[in-house]
Amino acid sequence: MTQDPNPHEALASIRSAREGVAPATDYPFGYDLIYGALCALLLAGPGMPSPWSTLVLIVALGGFGALIFWWRKTFGWWVSGYSPKRARWVSFGMVAVFVGLVFLSLHGRGSGPDWLFLVSGGLGFVTAVVGGRLWMRVWRKELADGVK
Repeated sequence: MTQDPNPHEALASIRSAREGVAPATDYPFGYDLIYGALCALLLAGPGMPSPWSTLVLIVALGGFGALIFWWRKTFGWWVSGYSPKRARWVSFGMVAVFVGLVFLSLHGRGSGPDWLFLVSGGLGFVTAVVGGRLWMRVWRKELADGVK
């Protein structure tokens, strides 16, 4: 006698496991705000005066580590932004915007207006919050569709 499950039961089990991986649709919006603030610091930092740029970099990287730690403790897992096939394109788009914003910030430090790092940080904040929510939506859809 075999213990093979009915194919319908096996598919239902797989669907249930997938639904249990992604956080609820109402995961805290505060996470996105903190993520956006850390991205803003990371993007604005290169345009800041000398001692501040290093301090902001250290705070941002430490903040990202703490944010990942909190996510893992709360949800029990962590997914790299680049590993899901469809969702990684959202990450690539965000990286393209972020690279441009770093150059904008550096331009302000070199030859542009001194306050340009504030613009870079603000735009990075908005990009991170919107992009993070979009990434989660695409990833949830990817899980529901069963794309590997």
